Amino acid sequence: MHLPTGIKVVRDGRNQHKNKEDALAEIKKRVNYFYRTGHLEEIVEERNNQIGNGERSDKKRTYREKDDKVIDHETGKTASLKQFMKGRLELMK
Repeated sequence: MHLPTGIKVVRDGRNQHKNKEDALAEIKKRVNYFYRTGHLEEIVEERNNQIGNGERSDKKRTYREKDDKVIDHETGKTASLKQFMKGRLELMK
């Protein structure tokens, strides 16, 4: 599997080494096609949309050590910072 693109290839023959060789050749062919046809721009655009632009409105949570609070700005809930950091994520749901 090619992790950056998510391309998978499966070969089902009797010879393990031949299967691996064929699969690697096929992955190389598909990855080259993927990048030549301009799919890279789609991935970059999708990633940038997920990251956001870094403005204040993109903020999801506030962590306040001084007050031992975590505030989730999407749900409006508040939880203990210590409990949240221990993995009690259900406090934010």
